[in-house]
Amino acid sequence: MVCYYDSSILLAAILEQAPLDLIPSLWEPMKIRISSVLSKIECMTGLRKAGVLQKLAPDGPWCTERIRLLDSFLDELECKRIDDDIHDIIRKTPSLANCRSLDAIHVATALYFKPHLDEEIRIVTLDGRMRQTAIDAGFPVLPA
Repeated sequence: MVCYYDSSILLAAILEQAPLDLIPSLWEPMKIRISSVLSKIECMTGLRKAGVLQKLAPDGPWCTERIRLLDSFLDELECKRIDDDIHDIIRKTPSLANCRSLDAIHVATALYFKPHLDEEIRIVTLDGRMRQTAIDAGFPVLPA
């Protein structure tokens, strides 16, 4: 199975915000895991923000440990850069006009990968607006 992961699922795993059994079921069985470099940026800033909200140093042990965990997830993802290909897809996909810019980048990245893969791509997200954007673009979404 091919899955596109946005930052919400990665942050939920790293910050232990989702049910403990949910993340492994959305990660471990997937043979191809893809995302955008945007997820790397969103996760790093989200992780550090979570630390600061807990009054922890952004370079302290709590953040450092979670950055190591983030890196282990990112090592298993094929991440596409945000480039002219992504811009062109957004430009040619009018349905992306009704969403947040970062969600448009994520969905455009999944659309970029689509013709290069033999299997259907599923979008994995815990974000309601991202979920709707993905559905509107024709992607099945996990968790169901």
